[in-house]
Formats: sequence, structure tokens, C-alpha cells
Amino acid sequence: MYKIEWDKETGGVLLSSKVSKETLGISPRPVWFEELDLLGLDKLGYVYPQSEAPLMWAVNKQYFYRGDLVFQAKGANLYDSATITIMPGFENLELIPIDVKKMIERNRDIMFLLESEAIEFIRETFFIYSTASKKFNEIKANQLDFEAIVASIEQKQKRKMAIIKEECDSFDVMPLDIAEQQGKQRLLATKIDVFLASFSGGKDSQVVLDLCTRALPPNVFEVIYSDTGYELPSSLNLYEDVKRHYSALYPGLKFSTARNHASVLSYWDKIGTPSDTHRWCCSVMKTAPLYRSLKVSGTNKQAKVLTFDGVRAEESARRGNYERMGKGVKHSTVVNAHPILYWNTSEIFLYLFSYALPINNAYRLGKSRVGCITCPYSSEWDDMIVSRCYGAELEPFISRIYNWSKQEGVKDLEVYLKERKWKFRASGKFMKISTQVNFKNSPNNFYAQVKSAKLPITAWLPVLGEFTFFNTSNGFCGDIKYKNTVYSFEVKGDGTDYTFYIKGIKDLSLISLLKRVIYKAAYCINCESCEVECPTGALSVFPKVNIDLTKCIHCHKCLNFHDKGCIVANSISMTTETNIKAKAGIDRYNTFGLHEEWMSEFLLNPTEFWDYNGLGPKQVPSFKNWLKEAEIIDAKLNLTEIGKVLSEIYVDDPNLVWSVVLTNLAKNSFIVNWFLTHIVPGQIFDKNSISENISEEYSVYGKRTVDNAVSALFQLFKYCPTDSAFAIAEEIEGKQYRRKSFEDLSDTALAYSLYRYAENVGYKSFRVSDLKDSKSELGPFVEFGISLSGLEKILRTLNSANNRLLVAELNMGLDHITLREDVNPISILKTLI
Repeated sequence: MYKIEWDKETGGVLLSSKVSKETLGISPRPVWFEELDLLGLDKLGYVYPQSEAPLMWAVNKQYFYRGDLVFQAKGANLYDSATITIMPGFENLELIPIDVKKMIERNRDIMFLLESEAIEFIRETFFIYSTASKKFNEIKANQLDFEAIVASIEQKQKRKMAIIKEECDSFDVMPLDIAEQQGKQRLLATKIDVFLASFSGGKDSQVVLDLCTRALPPNVFEVIYSDTGYELPSSLNLYEDVKRHYSALYPGLKFSTARNHASVLSYWDKIGTPSDTHRWCCSVMKTAPLYRSLKVSGTNKQAKVLTFDGVRAEESARRGNYERMGKGVKHSTVVNAHPILYWNTSEIFLYLFSYALPINNAYRLGKSRVGCITCPYSSEWDDMIVSRCYGAELEPFISRIYNWSKQEGVKDLEVYLKERKWKFRASGKFMKISTQVNFKNSPNNFYAQVKSAKLPITAWLPVLGEFTFFNTSNGFCGDIKYKNTVYSFEVKGDGTDYTFYIKGIKDLSLISLLKRVIYKAAYCINCESCEVECPTGALSVFPKVNIDLTKCIHCHKCLNFHDKGCIVANSISMTTETNIKAKAGIDRYNTFGLHEEWMSEFLLNPTEFWDYNGLGPKQVPSFKNWLKEAEIIDAKLNLTEIGKVLSEIYVDDPNLVWSVVLTNLAKNSFIVNWFLTHIVPGQIFDKNSISENISEEYSVYGKRTVDNAVSALFQLFKYCPTDSAFAIAEEIEGKQYRRKSFEDLSDTALAYSLYRYAENVGYKSFRVSDLKDSKSELGPFVEFGISLSGLEKILRTLNSANNRLLVAELNMGLDHITLREDVNPISILKTLI
């Protein structure tokens, strides 16, 4: 991406490798007479020809003529035209078209370098992947899946691996860093079946297509256009022009069109409008139909595809973080290559001008990007252009939004549509959906209730694992195998209204997958999006769901490709009562857990800690929030009464301090409370399963918010003392953990927990069975996972102490605990000083 300056002589732009005072901060786009007509400049005193060449340039809504800002446009929406403000001294301008020929000549050398680099990137990428494919085909044992082998080794060794070509055409797998040190010839682990030049009708993909024709023989790649049903008429027309243009030059270049089996508006009726948080349309209408059309010959197996696309870093902050090669960006079977990732808008148009390539007419009308006719990510400016130029094509979509909004009682519908508030649809609130799915949380058990499911659960259950079942009088029972463990399940009801129950689940990841299976069966509308994730061709979705059990390897990619495992379920899930009651402050720690060294440093010197500590600038606010929720400091960062006591006893009894901290965090920290009340001792979990279950229960929180909080929780496991009450999780294999019970609880720690429990329930006399049955009010079983025998042992010790803090009647079948009225949690700790 080069720097840009105005070229006042040609009316164009100049590329430069150096920064000067004339360098523009943003790359401009060309402006044609059609856009000026749309803005009404011909009626405001401007005179200009209806030329093929552009007349000026625009940066956002500022318009420049030969280097001077001449007018600005503001406003503009679905119903209103833009307001034009002409700069003083530039009224009644007579415009001369840009001298495109001379502008091209002046930028020829730099454009040659830019083009040559992109062409070389395409050639090299194709050579590497095509060579890998050829070599793998030559290997006698080519039935081996090298990609799977490498992935398996990487997961076990936590180290990046590489396939290495040895002598006599043999191959080996070794750590990547060692291979690079030894100068070994590395082969990619991905065998590509199809090479594509992505074409969307936009300027960027148009440039990439042309670069591919210059870099590669026309018979080694193909072009597929996704007709989403949202396409601008100008994009459809351009595709036909492009197809004619290149077919004449390269008869061997294959062109084809991919479409979903159903119309986009029919999906609006089933899923709801796309939104800024649920942009389902790209997968359902564009990428899934495209890649589903590519199957390995004679099989249903998804082809492995390398796509040269027009993604550019300049277009968004998210794309600015892209690598030039991306594997599995949208689909697991696709590798994306970005030849023009670092090109700017001006360079793109210079390329189009240089080779006299056809240009989408929507750019001449003023659209900076060409996409769908309506999109939650487009702007009010786009609405203005589309409504005036493609009103007939836009009308069905606007009518649908208008009618739904009216039914929902939205006030001032014109303002609602002008300001594009429909794109903020947090869920399927406009949808009249009869399907309902409810889950009941229970330790080690899974219970789901489903009403009006689209499909019986047996349609999707096979992807989870091997299973058998037999019919009963009111449903069916069976067994399913997951990670070498067999679980028994029971289904009561018919295929549409039923309850599903499994007892004795200790692996939280299984619960997450079960939820996804049930969501898919309940909401599946055969949209095809998950089918392209299947690596073996076992899954076929349209016209009906079919799973070939001889091919399914239970990889769960069809379940994990999207939130809730189903685009429809994710889009129309509603906010529940649980969500409304969600606690504030779930993400207060910026992914940082509570560290033992921070706590030690603070409690040993609390008065000077905030002036002198080794924490980073982002760690400080996180630690403050942990201390507040542990009730050690107040809002003004002063030690609380509990904080003063803990500071005094920390040196002599740090384990007691950490036990008290856990009890307090169980009450005040959302993420700690959720973990302790949902994960029982012995239960297996990982980060993803925790995040998914919290997101399921509290969908008001965004994914990033939940992920941050879960990361902080796992740091808590890692950096708190391993011999304290915080040793509540142990890593067992890979990235999986198991919750532990903490039996080595001190008498004082248990007494403190019981008195805090009494504060929560509002009375000081209760039974041991109350403690076991109550989750919401916490207590030692929830907080520490202590066993019944371990609890009773400590209770007997407390009951027989000289200064009894409680009375525990545990004999003759009794399990009563009575706390003293004159004692509270803080007084228990003070007795130790």
C-alpha cells in the first residue's frame, strides 16, 4: 500500500513510497457524473460532461476537485437526500474529466511493482499447494490423512509440527522450529482439490480475478459467483460482462454460479432479518452454497478449496489483523489467500483503469463498496443510493421490515427505518416461533424439554457418537458412547414434543454438545451451512438431513461451526428470565485472575501497595475488582474490617485467608459463583464448555465478554496457591480440567462459611441436608466441594470446642446445626488475633 498525493494537473492521484506534507491520510475513490447527478450538483450550478472518465474524488463525504475540497455531503438515508454544502469560492464550477491515460502513465512504475508482487504471491501460493497435492498423490500410502496426523501430534505435544520431505520421496513429521533450523524442505499438510478466484461483483474481487488470469493457466482454477438473492442488478450485469470478457480471452476458464435452494426472503421468514449480531445471510446465502457445490468427484465429501479473494486490510479494523493466508476462516475445508490485502482503494481503481476492465455501475452512483441490496453493515448513505436507483429490487425487503416492525408496535416507523434500527435486532423478536427449548441445570445430569421441534432428535443424535435405542410405550431409551464412556438416555414424547434425559454426566463438554444436537433438531430448516463443515462427506442436509454412519467420525465440526450449533437457533433464541436476572460485572478482570503473589504483596503492605507494586497498568484495575469482591477493600481502596483481619493473620495462616476469600468471592463474583454452583467435584470441563454454558444461560452477554471472564477464572486456578481452598481444579489432559474437592478445611474456615450461609438464608438454625440441597445460598458443599463425612468431622470438632461457635447435633439420625446469635463472620476471624 503506497502513499497518495493529489495530481492537480491530471485531476488524478499520484502514488509515492515517501510521506510528505501533501500525503493524504485516507485513500480517495473516484467520482463519476452519475453520482453528481444523484446528489443534484447539476441543479446547484455545477457544469460537467457525461463522460466515461471520473470527474473528481471523494474521501468519505468530502469531494475534491484537482486537490481542492469543493463540497461536502451530509445526511442522506432511505427517504431523504443528502444535504450539500459548497465551499466558498467553488460555486458554479465547470468540471473537466480526469486525464485517466496520463494518470495511469505517471503511476505505471509503482503499479508494476504492486501488481508483480501480487502475481508472484498468487503463483507461489499455487505452486506450494499444488505441489503438496501432487506429492501426496504420489505417496504409496496416500490414504493417510497427513493433515489429521499433524493436528493430532500438535495437540498432544503442544508444539507446531511440519511434514518434511526426506530422501527417496519419503516423508516425516517433526517440530517446525527444528525443521527450519535444519533447513528441511517443508510440505504443507493440506491437499487442495480446487483452486478458486473469488468473484463477488465488487472492485476488489474483480482485480484478484484479473491477477489470477495473469498468474495462472486458465485450466487450473475456476470462478464461482454466489447469487445470494440480494444482488444489486449492476452486480449481476457485471458478472455477465466479466464472464464474456474472460471467456473470450481464456476459453478454458470455467465460470459457474452458486445459489441456495431457497429464496433469501423465505429465510427472512424462518430466521428473521440479518442483524449486526446475527449476520446469518453470508453463510446461508453465499459461502455455504458456493462450497457445497464443490464436492470430490463421485462422493459427498467436501472438496478442500484454496480461494484467492479480494479481502483488504483497509476495509475494516478486523481485516487489518488478518494474515495473508488464512485457514478455516469461514469454513474448515477452505484456505483463503489475500493477494491484495495491503492495497488501498486508489490502487484498486488505478488497476481497473489501467487494464480497461468493466466497472460495476454502483460505483459510478456513489457506493464505496458493492455488496447486498440491503445489509446490516451498510450505511444510511447506501440506503439512499439503493432506494433511488434500485427501488423496485429493494422494496420487498423494506416492506418486510416495515410490516414486522408495525406488528411489534414500533413507534415512528419512518425514523426507525431511516436510522436503520432494525439492524440492532438482538434476537428473533419479530418472529412468531412455536419451537421452544428449555434446559434444566443439574449436577451430573442433563435434562431438556422441547416443544414443536422441526426434526426428531434422532435426526442429529448420530453425529454425537455411536448410539443404540429401543422404543418404549411413551418414547424410547438408549445408550450413546462419548469418549469411551457409555451414557444411558431416555426420551419421553413424540418427535416434536419431548423431554430428553441423561443421568451421570461428568464431562461438561458432552453437555455442550448435547445442547447443540437438541438445538439443531429443534430449529433445523435445512439451510446447508453446517454440511460444508463435514470432512468425510457423511452429512447431507438438503432436501433432508441424512447422516451416513459408515463415514461419520464424530468430529463434531457440524456442531461446533456456529454458536448453539445452529444458525437458526442462535438467531431466534430469546432473552429469558434468567438473563434478566444476570448479575452485573461479569467481565471485570480483563482476563486476569487473582494471583497469589499479588495478594501476598498487598496483605503484607496494604498502605503502600498502590504506590509501589509490580503490576501492569491493566492488571491494577483487575486486582482492585478481585479485592473488592473478596471484601478486602472498599470502593475507596481502604481496607475493610475483614481486610484488616486478613492482613494481620496472613503470615500465620494463609490457607485460612484463601478459604475466606473463596467464600466471599462465591457470593460476590459472578464467574466464581457460576463455576461453584454449576460444576461439581469430579466434573470435567474446559474453557469452551464453560463459555458456552454461560452464554446459553445468559445470552445478554456477548461472546467476548463471557470469554474474558472465563479466561480470568482459569487464571484464578493457575495463579492461586495449589495447596489452598483454591485448588478446586486440576488439568487432566490437553486443555481439559476436573473439579476437585477440598477436604483440608480448617475449623475456622468452615465456621466462617456457615455464618455467611446463615446471613444469606436469614436464620441460624438449619440442617446439613439443607446445605447439600441449597445451591443459591452457597455454603461449604458448594464453595469447597467438601464431602459429607469431611464436613461432619469438622462439625464435631467445632461442637466439642471449649468456646463453641455452634451446636451440631449429628447423632441418632439428627443433622441439626445451630449457630450462636452473638457471633458473626467477622467476630470468628477476630478471635484468632
